[in-house]
Amino acid sequence: MQTGNLYRRTFGFLKLCIISVCCMYVGFVLQEKQRPAVEDLEYRAAVAWNQGDLDLAEKLARNVMGRHPKSARAHEILLRLADPLGRPEIEFALMLPEQQEPLRQEQLLGAVRVALNSHLFRVANQYASDGVKRFPQNAALQSQYVSLSGLQLDADEMQRLLMQWAQSSAPTADLVLMSIGLSSIDSRAASSSEVWLRAAVEADASDVESRMGLGRCLIAMGRYRECAQILDCCRANSKVAVLLAVAYASEKNLTASDLLPSSEPDDLKADYWYAKGLVATEQLDWIEAELCFRKAVQHRPLSQAYRSRHCEVLRRLDDPVEQSAQVEHLKTVIRIVQKSSDTTLPKDSETLIQLAEMCTSVGADEAARLLSMAVVSAGEKP
Repeated sequence: MQTGNLYRRTFGFLKLCIISVCCMYVGFVLQEKQRPAVEDLEYRAAVAWNQGDLDLAEKLARNVMGRHPKSARAHEILLRLADPLGRPEIEFALMLPEQQEPLRQEQLLGAVRVALNSHLFRVANQYASDGVKRFPQNAALQSQYVSLSGLQLDADEMQRLLMQWAQSSAPTADLVLMSIGLSSIDSRAASSSEVWLRAAVEADASDVESRMGLGRCLIAMGRYRECAQILDCCRANSKVAVLLAVAYASEKNLTASDLLPSSEPDDLKADYWYAKGLVATEQLDWIEAELCFRKAVQHRPLSQAYRSRHCEVLRRLDDPVEQSAQVEHLKTVIRIVQKSSDTTLPKDSETLIQLAEMCTSVGADEAARLLSMAVVSAGEKP
């Protein structure tokens, strides 16, 4: 009797389980039937996009991507939404692989392009830096990495990256010539850089390098007070402090000395000595000023401004022999900069070799080596 009751209870329990599973299945099937098809969601997303309902278009497109990650239509809609929504991260997300794998070369280049189009220079630099470490032979990645420092008007960093590129292959002549011109950037050349550097600072307030680039731009245009306003919020950064000191010293503000380290820093050495030279000039300490400007020239030999200041101090010291020699070097630097920036001049091997010889004559040995290597790059072009 007890066995029969146990059997009936067990059978009843199993029957209940089977009925529950069947009900769940039926419910799932009904839910799926009521659930919009992927094609319907794609259509609704496209309609929302065409009608200007961007939020709904994004929501529907993301729904599609969640159910069908390879939907070309949803992918295209999301890509188009990135710009009007001010959301460049959408394009980054679509560019990344589905699994956590290292980005391929073309993906890295795409990420750099998207970041630059969105004025996110710091992000672009991260992708480009990763790219050249992993693919040093990729000329496109190397070119993007070097160009970023050029966009930020950092002549020293641009030359350093070109020398790094030269360890694996010959850098392009155009970028080498650009780095030469950066050392003597003038007001006219700087003015064209202001728009994109301001956009970079506005897009990413934490991008210190672009902020310094904007500072260099304003210094080149003689807008020292504006430069100080741009940099002051980051004066705790040792590199920013040196550039801020240049702006202060150019305004004849002797408090520039308070911003400078007690000894030559690892970075911005030329700017450090130039700022000290400007301060010494205001204090009429011509011997100290000559020493400082001489060291500034040694660290950035292709700077017209630095050499001009040095020549002026030598005149004050009444040293005609050294002054005459430095004036000749200044004239050579002026010719180098003019020749390197002359777009009508053919950038052939002969021109590059002549420039390399001129650079060597004024102590710009690294620029001369880069020009010599660029001869190889120029010779490879048809």
